[in-house]
Amino acid sequence: MSQPRFHIIFRTCDIVHSVHNAPRPFGLDKRTLIKICFLSLTRSLEGVSHRITILGDRLSPELQAFFQQFHVSILNEELGNDRSLLRSIRLACESNSDEWVYLCEDDYVHVPHTFHFITDLILHREEYLRMRSPIRFKRGSERFLDIPLVIHPPDYPDRYLRRYRRFSLLFISRFCHWRQISSTTFTFLAETKTFQRFRPLFEKSTTGARDGYLSQELYGSHFFGKKALALSPIPGLATHMHEDVMTPFVDWKDLVQHYLLELNQLSTTPSVPARD
Repeated sequence: MSQPRFHIIFRTCDIVHSVHNAPRPFGLDKRTLIKICFLSLTRSLEGVSHRITILGDRLSPELQAFFQQFHVSILNEELGNDRSLLRSIRLACESNSDEWVYLCEDDYVHVPHTFHFITDLILHREEYLRMRSPIRFKRGSERFLDIPLVIHPPDYPDRYLRRYRRFSLLFISRFCHWRQISSTTFTFLAETKTFQRFRPLFEKSTTGARDGYLSQELYGSHFFGKKALALSPIPGLATHMHEDVMTPFVDWKDLVQHYLLELNQLSTTPSVPARD
């Protein structure tokens, strides 16, 4: 299998503090948070074949100037959350047939090796997902090689709480474990053909930003068994930057401080091209 190519659709808006009014960690304001999240994303893509589309919703001149320092395509429109989601789905469906599309909201910080680990999973999917199991379960394990794969980079802490624990499979790779999950946010990665195949479902879920509806219909609930296999890494490769839901086992404060320093240096640099 050849190396995967990624199309990143970074959906961002700096006029809204938080859809759910949840507090941001480390005292970050929204614009600084967006810059740190995007910077961490670009660093995690170094050495990986990719392209980036910025899907902006009424971006301020400050953020537009920030993104223009990078090798990206910028779409800045007046959308609102639901229409922005719908636009991102349609862009995903129009992506090249050989691409993996990463829908990424603007409040996720990534570790530097995120796409190194994801690339490894994609390249060795058959090896990692093929299971030695009793005959009565073998059909269930073999089907994971044929159904679409969805990758959700964070590892939400509620999955470790007693009331939310549920049966899920664990797969081991060269670098981490991958946990079968039954829900994602609208930050996830899948092949272009997956977006095209389930386009009506994806588009329907954008009304009211119903990631719960999307998860229920696409991945299933307590017994999974739906249309796609969703996996998240342990430890997580990204975190949602809301207090109380941050990915455990990673020193996010230290990583944020690192990117704050790099952000200050970036402001004195003419341009920072992304590798392709």
